[in-house]
Amino acid sequence: MPFRRFKLRQQLMRGVLSCLAFLVILLLGASIIGWQTTSDMSTDANARLHQARDKFDHMLDNAHQAAMAVKPELGKSCDDVALLLRQQVATVPDVRSVNLTRGNRIYCTSLFGDFDKDYDPSGYAQGQLDLAPGNAITPDRALIVYRAQGEGGSVLVGVDGYYLANTLQLMSREVPMILQVGQRWMGTNGHVSDGEPSIEGKRFDIASQHYAYRLNSSITPQQYWQHAWNYSNGSMALYLLLALLAAGVAFWALGRPVSPEQELARALAKEEFIPYLQPVVKAIDGGYTGCEVLMRWQHPQQGMIPPDRFIPMAEASGLIIPMTSALMRQVRERFAPKAKALPVGFHFGFNICARHCQDLSLVEDCRAFLKAFAANPVKLVLELTERELIESTPMTDRLFAELHDLGIFIAIDDFGTGHSSLTYLQKFQVDFLKIDQSFVGMIGSDALSSHIVDNVIDLATRLGLMLVAEGVETQLQADYLRAHKVDFLQGYLFSRPLPMAEFERLFPTLDKSGSLPSEISAQQA
Repeated sequence: MPFRRFKLRQQLMRGVLSCLAFLVILLLGASIIGWQTTSDMSTDANARLHQARDKFDHMLDNAHQAAMAVKPELGKSCDDVALLLRQQVATVPDVRSVNLTRGNRIYCTSLFGDFDKDYDPSGYAQGQLDLAPGNAITPDRALIVYRAQGEGGSVLVGVDGYYLANTLQLMSREVPMILQVGQRWMGTNGHVSDGEPSIEGKRFDIASQHYAYRLNSSITPQQYWQHAWNYSNGSMALYLLLALLAAGVAFWALGRPVSPEQELARALAKEEFIPYLQPVVKAIDGGYTGCEVLMRWQHPQQGMIPPDRFIPMAEASGLIIPMTSALMRQVRERFAPKAKALPVGFHFGFNICARHCQDLSLVEDCRAFLKAFAANPVKLVLELTERELIESTPMTDRLFAELHDLGIFIAIDDFGTGHSSLTYLQKFQVDFLKIDQSFVGMIGSDALSSHIVDNVIDLATRLGLMLVAEGVETQLQADYLRAHKVDFLQGYLFSRPLPMAEFERLFPTLDKSGSLPSEISAQQA
């Protein structure tokens, strides 16, 4: 069997596919873990940004509360309002200082009372917030200043940077968070820097709906990997186990023996069975009058497999029926559109066996074949092989009756070498006998074979049957058969079996008599 010859290749493919199954499951697991990690960290980052914004809004709400309590006192002397300023610092959470301005000068503070210093309101984001690295008293301690504009001046409320940095640290954890006000920003270390912060990886940000600040965060690929490593060890182990299990199952499943029937079914589905056509010539003048359609297996690894390696198995399994149907379909689809180039009365011959005679599906295949050539009719010949006995039953009687009603010719292939040839002549309406090549090959060298050929010729003549001699390879054989009134010849002397593309190239050289130029005939021989 051809299947044994590529056992090593199958084992290699088995290992490759098992490794592929392992990698697919492992990559699938890694993808799921990666997606889950990205989703979890993104969700967590956004949730922490929202929580941090709520806390910062609450701090600034306190600053706003202190500013609103003092705002009605704008313009009054510092001596009159200093106590109120200090009360706000003492009683309102998060408030570090409260200052009053007149124009562009600070004139009263909760710390010093009367005061006189310039300040620039243009540095406040949206005229509301300023993130400062420090002040005159604590130059290295950051603060955020909330500004409430009033008539003739404004209230400046400072919130200690300690609260800001503490909130950033609390909300950051794995993913650092940044507070940004205008062109200044503060990180978890509490330091204030100018310009845009340098952010790597995937960026997340959120802006306050009430105050002029925003919070930024980012996740780098390294942080994703670290999170996955820290929190997905169990999942990784599970997917590794599943990958090993999948590889083991694949290795086991692929190692199960593939039956010849399964391989034939696979080849049929892949359309690996293809027709080869061997011309049949008239013995009297060498004119091409038809062809026998032979089945070949174009295996993707093994190459061209001869029919004796798979036809017996196909017949035993019953797959020969759809295989023959596929062969007839390929031939009609290829040659029906070009039928005008064929000689008048050209015939196509297909081999059938006992399996074909168990139902009427063969009739439908033949009907479809002839219908395809309706515009340019051809003859269809079915050649009965004798590897298995065809019993005469009501089904076979009906089958052959319907085939003859369609105008289909019946031939007995390899006459005299198989089961009950004479019985076939009695039971079925046979039109042709085909002399087996084993007898033809001994013409001129074996007297017994010559006598058998003579007897077959005599029998066909008495029964009024046409004769076809197969396996004609020498001119001596052709001359002998022609002299003994054999009607048609077939063999390598005239042409080897040809794939459809090569056989098709014969059409332009064919005239309606079916003759080929002598140089082409010599080349084919």
